[in-house]
Amino acid sequence: MSRNAGISWILAIWLMGAAVGPALGAGPDAAATTEGEAISVYQADFFAEARPATAYDMVQRLPGFTLDTDNSTAVRGFAGTASNILIDGARPTAKNDDISTILQRIPASRVERIEVIRGGAPGVDMQGQSVVANIIRSNGGSDQLIVDAATTFLGSGQWVPYGSLEYHGQRGTLRYEGTISRIGQVWDDGPGVGYRLLTPAGGTTERDHAQSWGIIRSGYSAHGSATVPLLSGEWNNNLTLQTTDYPYGIVYAGSADISRYPSITKERTGEFGSHWQGIFGGFNIETLFLQRLGHREDSSSSNTPTDNALFLSRRNTGESIFRTTVRYTLSPDLSFEGGGELAYNYLDGHSSYVDNGAAVSLPNANVRVDEKRGEMFGSATWKFLSTLSLEAGSRFEFSTIHETGDSQSTRSFFYPKPRVLLSWSPDDQTQFRLRAEKVLGQLDFANFVASSNLPAYGVAAGGANLRPDQRWQFELAGERHFWGRGALVVSYLHEEITDLQDYIPVGGGLDAPGNIPNATSEQITVSGTIPLDFLGIKNGLLKPNVYWTDSSLIDPVTGERRRISGQRDISSYYNFTQDIDAWKSTWGLSWGTSFSRTTWRISEIRRVSIHNNPLLSIFWSYKPTPDWKVTVGADNFLPWRLGIDQFDYPGPRDQNGAPSVQLIRLRTVPRFYLQFRTAL
Repeated sequence: MSRNAGISWILAIWLMGAAVGPALGAGPDAAATTEGEAISVYQADFFAEARPATAYDMVQRLPGFTLDTDNSTAVRGFAGTASNILIDGARPTAKNDDISTILQRIPASRVERIEVIRGGAPGVDMQGQSVVANIIRSNGGSDQLIVDAATTFLGSGQWVPYGSLEYHGQRGTLRYEGTISRIGQVWDDGPGVGYRLLTPAGGTTERDHAQSWGIIRSGYSAHGSATVPLLSGEWNNNLTLQTTDYPYGIVYAGSADISRYPSITKERTGEFGSHWQGIFGGFNIETLFLQRLGHREDSSSSNTPTDNALFLSRRNTGESIFRTTVRYTLSPDLSFEGGGELAYNYLDGHSSYVDNGAAVSLPNANVRVDEKRGEMFGSATWKFLSTLSLEAGSRFEFSTIHETGDSQSTRSFFYPKPRVLLSWSPDDQTQFRLRAEKVLGQLDFANFVASSNLPAYGVAAGGANLRPDQRWQFELAGERHFWGRGALVVSYLHEEITDLQDYIPVGGGLDAPGNIPNATSEQITVSGTIPLDFLGIKNGLLKPNVYWTDSSLIDPVTGERRRISGQRDISSYYNFTQDIDAWKSTWGLSWGTSFSRTTWRISEIRRVSIHNNPLLSIFWSYKPTPDWKVTVGADNFLPWRLGIDQFDYPGPRDQNGAPSVQLIRLRTVPRFYLQFRTAL
């Protein structure tokens, strides 16, 4: 779908909802109540027709709300990884434990209501987001044991069992839970079978059979948490331990030879979080402590008729964070927030590369990086008119990064990060938001150490003297609610970027993560929920989530203009669900359309794209009682074609040497799954 056609279609739905929304929204589906224009409250009854099993199922049904799961553990600090979810008014004290997993551990029966706060409201911790959902859990309830058992069958003939055992309990004001899990996580949709066309510079094209693997990341995890009253507040402690292995690779088989590129990644992580929040003298005080430790090993090899290579990498990581926030509500229309954060994190990385029995020296193969970081912040939220509210403030970050090993350096940074968000709500169904903010991209310490992808770019050096990118973001968003359960959000984001992290030449024919002085980026996003009752599809919902992007920078090798490496031109996904009350069931399907993304290295251009059939999934869920749920489904139901176009130059791309061309086409593998969930 083109950008213009997509926007025209969405705006037509918006205008139709604006014209007839109030009339259609007055029926029984309009289960949300509104506290002013900023807060919509969805009681448990709002989700009853969908028969949700977890808080995650409920969040997926919030009109116009899109769950932000991009809280990468690679980002240092706590504030920079905030999702758009609060639980009982506070963000979960976790980073390794992603927000989707946390929500799936909260039974729907223990959710009293969900509040969606748009554009900011006095006294609400927005976590730097424009829209957040606050999960309010109910008190009381009996102890509950939940068994979740599932298996996935891959089209290649592999069975992958996974599941969990959860226990939720409460004794008076003490709440506790524990979970042990067998992980069977889909990590890559792309592996499958197909062919490769390899054309050496000025040579004859050869065709090989290609087969890649690496769909499932498997392992085990254990989680426990407890919440107790303490000093007129609540004190929550949680511990998560996890171990995973991820084997992947690709093999090419020609008429006379075979080339294999097997790899495996092993990770062991532990995380402890402690959080307290309470009221003292009219001040809402929140403190947290987070400790993370991790160990990762990567092994990647190539075995070809002319080359045998082995790359090994080992990384130990740690992060300690202490954060305090104080909030004061002066009046129902004005509140203040301030506080600070201290963090210490490190990475100790060691890499080695052996090619045809000879050790090869790599820049920054053995590096230790540590950072001491502090941040002060303050903001105010003011509803100065009945239809207008303003959130304004700033954060001030101080940090010192120290490198030892193959690189020796110490660098200090200071960055102010102002933010202004103006919200206008002309009625209780519509809101427009205008945001200007200075955002600091966080450094991924893994970029300081040498890395590899032998079937693609080979090996890359670690990036010394990396600086975090700085982005001035200017965003305009409009949100319209209609037909009770319907909503659409359209936004435009423009970014002015300094010190963009991309790939730059470092000598010796290698490149590494580095900084490009200036870049710009633009994104148009459309998301929402469209009830389909007006088409005769009772209880049918369509949820589009689409964005188009464009960007510009000066290529550090050729000096020509291009877009940012790895940026998709479009992300286009649509989810349809229908609740069938007579069958106590919900069925649905989702599909995504074609896209491409290109990465530019010193001597390589690599383009990944999806062609032909859409990414199609389908499921059926049956819930005969509140305690039982059975789900069957298929992902990649119509196997799509993954294309990888790789242009390898004999030297830097600006030296005009003709590239060898490698075109890979893989037909992906369908997956079928069966899941049982019961509460005992």
